[in-house]
Amino acid sequence: MTVLIALAAVLGLVIGSFLNVVIYRLPDKQSLSQPGSHCMSCGHRLAWWENIPLLSWLALRGRCRSCGTRISVQYPAVEALTAVLFGVAAYTVGQPIVEATDPAQIIAAVAVLLAALWFIAAAIALAAIDLRTKLLPNRIIYPSIVVIAVLETVAAMFSGAWGNLLTVVLGLVTIGGLYLLVAFISPRGMGLGDVKYAALIGLTLGWHGWGMTVTGIILPFLIGAVVAIVLLLARRAGRKTGIPFGPSMSLGATITLLWGKPLLTWYLALWGLA
Repeated sequence: MTVLIALAAVLGLVIGSFLNVVIYRLPDKQSLSQPGSHCMSCGHRLAWWENIPLLSWLALRGRCRSCGTRISVQYPAVEALTAVLFGVAAYTVGQPIVEATDPAQIIAAVAVLLAALWFIAAAIALAAIDLRTKLLPNRIIYPSIVVIAVLETVAAMFSGAWGNLLTVVLGLVTIGGLYLLVAFISPRGMGLGDVKYAALIGLTLGWHGWGMTVTGIILPFLIGAVVAIVLLLARRAGRKTGIPFGPSMSLGATITLLWGKPLLTWYLALWGLA
Protein backbone atom coordinates (compact mmCIF):
# COMPACT_ATOMS: atom_id res chain seq x y z
CA MET A 1 0.00 0.00 0.00
CA THR A 2 2.86 2.39 0.80
CA VAL A 3 4.34 1.86 -2.66
CA LEU A 4 0.95 2.45 -4.30
CA ILE A 5 0.43 5.69 -2.38
CA ALA A 6 3.94 6.92 -3.25
CA LEU A 7 3.49 6.12 -6.94
CA ALA A 8 0.11 7.88 -6.98
CA ALA A 9 1.58 10.96 -5.27
CA VAL A 10 4.46 11.18 -7.77
CA LEU A 11 1.97 10.79 -10.61
CA GLY A 12 -0.06 13.56 -8.99
CA LEU A 13 2.93 15.93 -9.10
CA VAL A 14 3.37 15.28 -12.82
CA ILE A 15 -0.34 15.59 -13.58
CA GLY A 16 -0.55 18.71 -11.42
CA SER A 17 2.17 20.34 -13.52
CA PHE A 18 0.14 19.60 -16.66
CA LEU A 19 -3.05 20.89 -15.00
CA ASN A 20 -1.38 24.29 -14.59
CA VAL A 21 -0.92 24.40 -18.36
CA VAL A 22 -4.57 23.44 -18.85
CA ILE A 23 -5.80 26.03 -16.36
CA TYR A 24 -3.94 28.90 -18.01
CA ARG A 25 -4.16 27.94 -21.68
CA LEU A 26 -7.39 26.05 -22.29
CA PRO A 27 -9.83 28.93 -21.53
CA ASP A 28 -7.99 31.06 -24.11
CA LYS A 29 -8.10 28.20 -26.64
CA GLN A 30 -4.32 28.00 -26.78
CA SER A 31 -2.37 24.87 -27.65
CA LEU A 32 -1.52 22.75 -24.61
CA SER A 33 1.76 21.63 -26.17
CA GLN A 34 3.10 24.64 -28.10
CA PRO A 35 4.95 26.74 -27.17
CA GLY A 36 6.78 24.82 -24.45
CA SER A 37 6.84 25.93 -20.81
CA HIS A 38 8.02 29.53 -20.56
CA CYS A 39 7.93 32.62 -18.35
CA MET A 40 4.68 34.50 -18.84
CA SER A 41 6.49 37.84 -18.46
CA CYS A 42 9.71 37.62 -20.50
CA GLY A 43 9.08 34.50 -22.59
CA HIS A 44 12.15 32.68 -21.21
CA ARG A 45 11.96 29.00 -22.23
CA LEU A 46 12.34 26.83 -19.16
CA ALA A 47 15.22 24.37 -18.99
CA TRP A 48 14.35 20.82 -17.95
CA TRP A 49 15.50 21.42 -14.40
CA GLU A 50 13.27 24.50 -14.15
CA ASN A 51 10.25 22.36 -14.98
CA ILE A 52 10.41 19.76 -12.21
CA PRO A 53 7.06 19.82 -10.37
CA LEU A 54 7.19 21.66 -7.03
CA LEU A 55 10.97 21.30 -6.61
CA SER A 56 11.84 23.80 -9.35
CA TRP A 57 9.57 26.47 -7.84
CA LEU A 58 11.26 25.98 -4.47
CA ALA A 59 14.77 25.98 -5.99
CA LEU A 60 14.05 29.19 -7.90
CA ARG A 61 12.42 30.72 -4.79
CA GLY A 62 9.29 31.44 -6.77
CA ARG A 63 10.96 33.72 -9.33
CA CYS A 64 11.86 33.51 -13.02
CA ARG A 65 15.59 32.79 -13.44
CA SER A 66 15.76 35.22 -16.38
CA CYS A 67 13.75 38.31 -15.40
CA GLY A 68 13.15 37.77 -11.67
CA THR A 69 9.35 38.08 -11.98
CA ARG A 70 7.45 36.25 -9.29
CA ILE A 71 5.99 32.91 -10.38
CA SER A 72 2.40 32.49 -9.21
CA VAL A 73 2.01 30.35 -6.11
CA GLN A 74 -0.77 28.60 -8.00
CA TYR A 75 1.82 26.44 -9.76
CA PRO A 76 3.22 24.66 -6.70
CA ALA A 77 -0.19 24.75 -4.98
CA VAL A 78 -1.90 22.85 -7.79
CA GLU A 79 0.99 20.37 -8.03
CA ALA A 80 1.04 19.73 -4.28
CA LEU A 81 -2.75 19.48 -4.03
CA THR A 82 -2.92 16.99 -6.89
CA ALA A 83 -0.15 14.89 -5.34
CA VAL A 84 -1.87 14.82 -1.93
CA LEU A 85 -5.30 13.97 -3.34
CA PHE A 86 -3.85 11.26 -5.61
CA GLY A 87 -2.10 9.76 -2.59
CA VAL A 88 -5.30 9.82 -0.53
CA ALA A 89 -7.23 8.25 -3.42
CA ALA A 90 -4.68 5.44 -3.60
CA TYR A 91 -5.20 4.82 0.13
CA THR A 92 -9.01 4.90 0.06
CA VAL A 93 -10.26 4.04 -3.43
CA GLY A 94 -7.19 1.91 -4.20
CA GLN A 95 -7.48 -0.37 -1.17
CA PRO A 96 -9.07 -3.22 -3.22
CA ILE A 97 -5.91 -3.39 -5.36
CA VAL A 98 -3.80 -4.72 -2.48
CA GLU A 99 -6.63 -6.98 -1.33
CA ALA A 100 -7.23 -8.53 -4.78
CA THR A 101 -6.50 -12.25 -5.10
CA ASP A 102 -6.60 -12.73 -8.88
CA PRO A 103 -5.64 -10.75 -12.02
CA ALA A 104 -9.26 -9.92 -12.95
CA GLN A 105 -9.87 -8.31 -9.56
CA ILE A 106 -6.64 -6.34 -9.86
CA ILE A 107 -7.60 -5.01 -13.30
CA ALA A 108 -11.05 -4.01 -12.06
CA ALA A 109 -9.64 -2.29 -8.97
CA VAL A 110 -7.00 -0.43 -11.00
CA ALA A 111 -9.69 0.76 -13.43
CA VAL A 112 -11.78 2.14 -10.55
CA LEU A 113 -8.73 3.92 -9.09
CA LEU A 114 -7.79 5.40 -12.46
CA ALA A 115 -11.36 6.70 -12.85
CA ALA A 116 -11.06 8.37 -9.44
CA LEU A 117 -7.68 9.91 -10.28
CA TRP A 118 -8.98 11.20 -13.62
CA PHE A 119 -11.97 12.77 -11.89
CA ILE A 120 -9.81 14.44 -9.23
CA ALA A 121 -7.56 15.94 -11.90
CA ALA A 122 -10.59 17.19 -13.85
CA ALA A 123 -12.18 18.58 -10.68
CA ILE A 124 -9.06 20.61 -9.82
CA ALA A 125 -8.82 22.05 -13.33
CA LEU A 126 -12.54 22.86 -13.53
CA ALA A 127 -12.55 24.56 -10.11
CA ALA A 128 -9.55 26.74 -10.97
CA ILE A 129 -10.87 27.67 -14.42
CA ASP A 130 -14.33 28.49 -13.06
CA LEU A 131 -12.78 30.79 -10.47
CA ARG A 132 -10.82 32.62 -13.19
CA THR A 133 -13.36 32.73 -16.00
CA LYS A 134 -16.74 31.57 -14.61
CA LEU A 135 -16.68 28.83 -17.25
CA LEU A 136 -16.65 25.03 -17.06
CA PRO A 137 -15.13 23.98 -20.40
CA ASN A 138 -16.69 21.17 -22.40
CA ARG A 139 -13.15 20.24 -23.51
CA ILE A 140 -12.60 18.89 -20.00
CA ILE A 141 -16.08 17.61 -19.13
CA TYR A 142 -16.90 15.63 -22.29
CA PRO A 143 -13.61 13.66 -22.51
CA SER A 144 -13.83 13.00 -18.76
CA ILE A 145 -17.31 11.51 -19.14
CA VAL A 146 -16.08 9.21 -21.91
CA VAL A 147 -12.90 8.11 -20.11
CA ILE A 148 -14.57 7.46 -16.76
CA ALA A 149 -17.48 5.62 -18.41
CA VAL A 150 -15.00 3.36 -20.25
CA LEU A 151 -12.96 2.69 -17.09
CA GLU A 152 -16.08 1.83 -15.08
CA THR A 153 -17.26 -0.49 -17.85
CA VAL A 154 -13.87 -2.24 -17.78
CA ALA A 155 -14.17 -2.56 -14.01
CA ALA A 156 -17.62 -4.13 -14.38
CA MET A 157 -16.39 -6.55 -17.05
CA PHE A 158 -13.55 -7.87 -14.91
CA SER A 159 -15.33 -7.81 -11.55
CA GLY A 160 -18.80 -8.85 -12.66
CA ALA A 161 -20.27 -5.85 -10.81
CA TRP A 162 -22.76 -5.01 -13.54
CA GLY A 163 -25.19 -3.66 -10.96
CA ASN A 164 -22.73 -0.84 -10.30
CA LEU A 165 -23.22 0.36 -13.87
CA LEU A 166 -26.94 0.71 -13.21
CA THR A 167 -26.14 2.90 -10.21
CA VAL A 168 -23.74 4.86 -12.43
CA VAL A 169 -26.54 5.60 -14.90
CA LEU A 170 -28.92 6.49 -12.08
CA GLY A 171 -26.29 8.77 -10.56
CA LEU A 172 -25.70 10.54 -13.85
CA VAL A 173 -29.42 11.00 -14.50
CA THR A 174 -30.29 11.94 -10.91
CA ILE A 175 -27.59 14.52 -10.25
CA GLY A 176 -27.58 15.84 -13.81
CA GLY A 177 -31.38 16.04 -13.82
CA LEU A 178 -31.50 17.84 -10.46
CA TYR A 179 -29.03 20.47 -11.63
CA LEU A 180 -30.93 20.84 -14.91
CA LEU A 181 -34.10 21.50 -12.92
CA VAL A 182 -32.32 24.13 -10.81
CA ALA A 183 -30.89 25.74 -13.96
CA PHE A 184 -34.38 25.81 -15.51
CA ILE A 185 -35.90 27.41 -12.40
CA SER A 186 -33.01 29.83 -11.83
CA PRO A 187 -30.98 30.27 -15.03
CA ARG A 188 -29.08 33.22 -13.56
CA GLY A 189 -27.94 31.12 -10.62
CA MET A 190 -26.80 28.03 -12.51
CA GLY A 191 -25.64 27.45 -16.07
CA LEU A 192 -25.53 24.47 -18.39
CA GLY A 193 -21.84 24.03 -17.59
CA ASP A 194 -22.84 23.21 -14.01
CA VAL A 195 -25.40 20.71 -15.33
CA LYS A 196 -22.84 18.91 -17.48
CA TYR A 197 -20.36 18.86 -14.61
CA ALA A 198 -23.07 17.46 -12.35
CA ALA A 199 -23.59 14.61 -14.82
CA LEU A 200 -19.86 13.84 -14.63
CA ILE A 201 -20.05 13.83 -10.83
CA GLY A 202 -23.03 11.48 -10.87
CA LEU A 203 -21.23 9.18 -13.31
CA THR A 204 -18.17 9.02 -11.05
CA LEU A 205 -19.87 8.67 -7.67
CA GLY A 206 -22.54 6.30 -8.93
CA TRP A 207 -20.05 3.44 -9.12
CA HIS A 208 -19.52 3.69 -5.37
CA GLY A 209 -23.17 3.33 -4.41
CA TRP A 210 -26.40 5.22 -3.99
CA GLY A 211 -25.36 6.63 -0.60
CA MET A 212 -22.30 8.24 -2.17
CA THR A 213 -24.48 9.65 -4.94
CA VAL A 214 -26.86 11.27 -2.46
CA THR A 215 -23.92 12.67 -0.48
CA GLY A 216 -22.53 14.05 -3.74
CA ILE A 217 -25.81 15.86 -4.30
CA ILE A 218 -26.06 17.44 -0.86
CA LEU A 219 -22.45 18.37 -0.04
CA PRO A 220 -21.76 20.82 -2.91
CA PHE A 221 -24.91 22.79 -2.07
CA LEU A 222 -23.93 22.92 1.63
CA ILE A 223 -20.44 24.11 0.74
CA GLY A 224 -21.83 26.64 -1.72
CA ALA A 225 -24.20 28.01 0.92
CA VAL A 226 -21.38 28.39 3.46
CA VAL A 227 -19.17 30.14 0.88
CA ALA A 228 -21.99 32.53 -0.07
CA ILE A 229 -22.72 33.40 3.57
CA VAL A 230 -19.03 34.02 4.32
CA LEU A 231 -18.65 36.28 1.26
CA LEU A 232 -21.80 38.19 2.17
CA LEU A 233 -20.68 38.71 5.78
CA ALA A 234 -17.22 39.78 4.58
CA ARG A 235 -18.90 42.14 2.08
CA ARG A 236 -16.98 40.52 -0.76
CA ALA A 237 -20.23 39.80 -2.58
CA GLY A 238 -23.80 41.06 -2.73
CA ARG A 239 -27.10 39.24 -3.14
CA LYS A 240 -26.92 39.63 -6.91
CA THR A 241 -23.23 38.76 -7.25
CA GLY A 242 -22.58 35.72 -9.41
CA ILE A 243 -20.48 33.26 -7.40
CA PRO A 244 -18.89 30.41 -9.41
CA PHE A 245 -20.39 27.13 -8.22
CA GLY A 246 -17.80 24.90 -9.88
CA PRO A 247 -15.33 25.05 -6.96
CA SER A 248 -18.06 23.99 -4.51
CA MET A 249 -19.00 21.13 -6.82
CA SER A 250 -15.38 20.03 -7.11
CA LEU A 251 -14.79 20.21 -3.37
CA GLY A 252 -18.03 18.46 -2.44
CA ALA A 253 -17.58 15.70 -5.02
CA THR A 254 -13.92 15.11 -4.14
CA ILE A 255 -14.67 14.92 -0.41
CA THR A 256 -17.46 12.47 -1.18
CA LEU A 257 -15.24 10.35 -3.45
CA LEU A 258 -12.41 10.12 -0.91
CA TRP A 259 -14.22 10.20 2.44
CA GLY A 260 -17.90 9.81 1.58
CA LYS A 261 -18.43 6.38 3.09
CA PRO A 262 -17.15 7.19 6.61
CA LEU A 263 -18.84 10.59 6.39
CA LEU A 264 -22.16 8.95 5.51
CA THR A 265 -21.75 6.34 8.26
CA TRP A 266 -21.05 9.07 10.81
CA TYR A 267 -24.09 11.08 9.71
CA LEU A 268 -26.42 8.08 9.86
CA ALA A 269 -25.03 7.10 13.28
CA LEU A 270 -25.66 10.66 14.47
CA TRP A 271 -29.37 10.09 13.81
CA GLY A 272 -29.32 6.53 15.09
CA LEU A 273 -29.78 5.07 11.61
CA ALA A 274 -26.52 3.14 11.38
